[in-house]
Formats: sequence, C-alpha cells, structure tokens
Amino acid sequence: MASPYRLVRLDANRTIGRVPDAPVIIVNPTAGSGRGARLLPWIRERLALRPDADLHVTSRRGEAQDLAAHAAADGCDRLVAVGGDGTVQEVVNGILDGSARPALGIVPVGSGNDLARSLRLPTDAAEAWMIAIGRSTREIDVALATNGQGHRRWFASAGGIGFDAQVAAAMATRRSWQTGRAGYLLTTLAELRRFDNRQLRIVLDGEPIERRVLFVAIANGASYGGGMRIAPAAIPDDGWLDVCIVGDISRLTAIRELPNLYRGTHVRNPAVSVHRARQVEISGEGTTHVHLDGEPFGTLPLRVEIRPVALQVAVVAGDPGALG
Repeated sequence: MASPYRLVRLDANRTIGRVPDAPVIIVNPTAGSGRGARLLPWIRERLALRPDADLHVTSRRGEAQDLAAHAAADGCDRLVAVGGDGTVQEVVNGILDGSARPALGIVPVGSGNDLARSLRLPTDAAEAWMIAIGRSTREIDVALATNGQGHRRWFASAGGIGFDAQVAAAMATRRSWQTGRAGYLLTTLAELRRFDNRQLRIVLDGEPIERRVLFVAIANGASYGGGMRIAPAAIPDDGWLDVCIVGDISRLTAIRELPNLYRGTHVRNPAVSVHRARQVEISGEGTTHVHLDGEPFGTLPLRVEIRPVALQVAVVAGDPGALG
C-alpha cells in the first residue's frame, strides 16, 4: 500500500514529507536490561498527543515481527522499534516479508544498537524519538540470508560465522544483567578459550577463497557487536556487502586485536582482509555457528545476498553523513 502522504524527493535517497499518520510503536521492555520498560511511561505521555498512534509491548521472542507484519498489512506508514538490534531485526523482517513497505523508525535502547550507530542516530531517547516519528527518511540496503537449515532471514546491520557467531550463541543464553558491552567482552574472552579456527570455502560473487579463519563478518553497516567497527568503510546504501575475513590467528593475537576492533584499525593486520560483494556463500564444518545482528541463525552453509535500497528508515534531517 502506498504511503498516505506525498513525499518530496530531496536527493537520490532521502525524502521529506509530513509527520507520518498513525505510527505503530513496538517496544521491547527487556531491551537494554529493562531500559525499554523504563521508557514506557515517557512514551505513553508522548502518545497522549498522538491519539492516532498504536502502542504494542512485546512479551516473547518473535512477537515484534508478527506485530510489524500485521501493522504493515493494515496500511501503517511508520513502524517505530523501541529496543535493540534484535528488536529492529524482527521489525525489519515483519516489514520486508510483506508487499507493503512502511518506513522504520528506531529508538535505540538495546545493549548493542549497531544499526542505529551506523545510521548516526542519537542515543538520547528523546532525540531519537523525534527522528523516529519525523519527516526525514532514507532508503538503505538490506541483506537476505539463508542458512544450512534452509531458513531465510533479512538483516540490515551485520552477520557472521565462526567465533563471533559462537559468542552470539553464548550471549543468547545469558541473563539480562550479563549483557551489554561488559557482558559481551567477558563472553568473548570465555568463548575464545574453547573455540578452534575453522577451514572455510568463501565464495564472493563467484570468486572462491579457501582459508582457515577465526571468523568472517558480512556487514551492511560499519558497526557490530555493540560498537566494534568491523567494516569501517561500509555504507548502508551503497549496494555492497563488506566482508571482513579474520584469518588463522592465535588466541593471544585475537585478544590483542580486541581494542583495534572498536577503533576499526584491525584491518591493518595482515591476517585481516576486507572484500566487497553482492553475494556471499560460505561452506565448511556443519557445526559452525551463524549470527545475524547478534542473533543466532543456525549453522553453515550460509548464503547472503544484498537487496539495494529495499528499506526506508527515519534518519537525522540534513545530516549528509547519516549513512557513513
């Protein structure tokens, strides 16, 4: 269904229009160790001024996707995800699995917030709220992944296989107080002691690479893992996936490189290579974990393909660097 308001094209990707009609707000109360729940009274106050808006609070995994799909099918023109990358990914899948394509607004209150970080959205909830329900939007790329179990899923930030996916699988079992950057770092160090590097076949747009690796990250945006700049040159609307291959390095080298991941300077290590592709296929040991936006996504093999400018996202008005 077309948006009920006319959009005026500003440049190749950005549009400006009226404030969206009847936005649907989806809040994950457990995001950010309960930050989503603590924000609920404030959101309800804001919505007192918008009686046309619809508020939903999730109570289970997958509910945000179901709510987003129903809202999109009903003609909603703006879906606002209040949560972290997992909540955003669910809403993205709810949007893209249907024919109607409402714009996505993000209020980042999770432990990672990597898509919001790549889009240069503010961390302040009040500022992010005004952008999420505001006029300025931009089309970004998304990626469609298929895993070894035949499951398909969209993601907008980054996915990966190997060690980082092993960490994601471990994080999925942690309690809320064990999440966040500190929890991620502690889990990373714990999993590093038990992980063995994997021999993989990586095919980038038909060109094969055979390599033993610690992990491979497939990025649409620059940030993942709660602020690590895994692909510092990645831009979410350039039509490319940035593929970071971290080779057969030792545990000690991996620990030394952790600070460089947050700075984006790990790419200077000769064991690290960054490639660009529109389609990525990875095969290897069938027990090798996969993650998408930090959420476990089964095991190898994995196929990922880019879908250029398939999702409209609310961004900071007038910020030319909002996607870089």
